Amino acid sequence: MKPRRVLTPNDAGPIFDRAVAERAIAVLTLPQGGQWATLKSRFLERDRHGQFFVLDYEPCKDEVLPPIAPGQYVGVSFRQSSRKILFGTAVEAKGHFVLDDATTIAAVRYRWPDSLSELQRRAYYRTPVPPEMSLRATLWPGGSTARPKEAGTGAAITGNLADLSCGGCLIHLHQVAPPEYKADDLLGAELHLPDGRPPIVVDLRYRGARQDPAGFVAIATQFLALEMTAEGRAILQRLANCVQRLDRLTVAADHRRNSDGGR
Repeated sequence: MKPRRVLTPNDAGPIFDRAVAERAIAVLTLPQGGQWATLKSRFLERDRHGQFFVLDYEPCKDEVLPPIAPGQYVGVSFRQSSRKILFGTAVEAKGHFVLDDATTIAAVRYRWPDSLSELQRRAYYRTPVPPEMSLRATLWPGGSTARPKEAGTGAAITGNLADLSCGGCLIHLHQVAPPEYKADDLLGAELHLPDGRPPIVVDLRYRGARQDPAGFVAIATQFLALEMTAEGRAILQRLANCVQRLDRLTVAADHRRNSDGGR
């Protein structure tokens, strides 16, 4: 089974029907002044003619909701069974939605997507990179567009991919001191993948650091907004294929170790 499939607008109908019936949670990614904001919303309605769908716009506890305006482009992802659905769309209108018990809540209407990406959930499992494989990673603060113009400047740090998924990666750094990043900081990265093609450049969210047994630092990161552009969706396809390849290498290595009696 392919790790990623591209679905048509007609395919979205049954998927959205189930999402509405289950009041599924969608995670939205929105550009906000050079940064990325996220918002969790529930499916409320889908147009029977395939023109729009509606998500709520309600805060969870005391969280501050990021602003949303008509015409704004957003990325949407949600889970359904053993797959994850991702797509880009645009805000059409803000208003209110009446629930079955006559309660009125804030809601947003979004344009029906032109296409959707369906990824198997296993593509989001962190798959280790074999020790003999060296996949270089370069990181810098501020996102992909803030890359230092000169190599070797203090803003950029280097390392190697330790694991990979379609959702993010762990990077072993070539240093023992943790970087001066804060939780959820926006980073840019150039990552070499195990497919022999040119590296990808992506936006990442910093998720934390830890030390490996040798005393070096490893940092966890999350990919951002890949579902929003054609280039990002092409990167998702590459990531899905690479995760599948790394998984096959891991299974083969485990089989060899078992055949050798654990030596």
